[in-house]
Amino acid sequence: MRHPIDRVDKSINKQCIIGFDIWGTLLDLNKVLETIAYTIAEKLNLDRALTVKRVFEVHDEAKKIRRFKPDISPSEVFEVSRRLLADSFNMKLKEIEDVIETAFKGASKDIVYGDTIPALIKLSNMGISMGTVGNVLFWPSTYTRILLRELGLMNYFEVTVFSDEVGLIKPDRRIYLKFAELMGSEPSDLIYVGDNVVEDVGGALSAGGFGVLISRKTSRKLIVPELKVALITDLNDLVEVYNVFCKQ
Repeated sequence: MRHPIDRVDKSINKQCIIGFDIWGTLLDLNKVLETIAYTIAEKLNLDRALTVKRVFEVHDEAKKIRRFKPDISPSEVFEVSRRLLADSFNMKLKEIEDVIETAFKGASKDIVYGDTIPALIKLSNMGISMGTVGNVLFWPSTYTRILLRELGLMNYFEVTVFSDEVGLIKPDRRIYLKFAELMGSEPSDLIYVGDNVVEDVGGALSAGGFGVLISRKTSRKLIVPELKVALITDLNDLVEVYNVFCKQ
């Protein structure tokens, strides 16, 4: 059932906050990974398509290590993921660092999903407090934060929390609790949006918040306030989600 509401009426709604995953939600992770692969292919004179395939495979391997080793620290995840990438191409860590730095310097505005800025503008105009919570692989959070600033997205966020800075990894509920605390809000008033069911939706739910899955490949939208979950196809749908979840 749709709930078309254009703006928040604060007289009938409690003040929720919205947290965003970054890669795959606000920014296109695939484009960065492809750029990293192209840089490696050029440096080592490799086939571009095969290099892209391998970079994506290594990224998936690193994510599995992060997910299935709950006691691993963010710093270990960062080092292990970089080592995996370096070993896959018989490169030194310094070479991988240079490749990633080159990729980020060459990042263009098309890395931002088309619905990201319009949605952030709408939500900001509604007076909603927003921030980000992100994990790290391959590159440190400083790179992502600089990119967010250069792309103009940082203007919309009050708080940015990254796993390598707080020592916690999504879906650990403590990182969501930390985010809510820094935002001056109750965890039960947190709406968290991401592209991963386990890390994003599951983590937010475990902290007592609302979990929203963004899937731009589907045409189905679903809002289930009783379960505190939603499936959206476009970030602009968050206007509707906010009003449904945050009605008193």
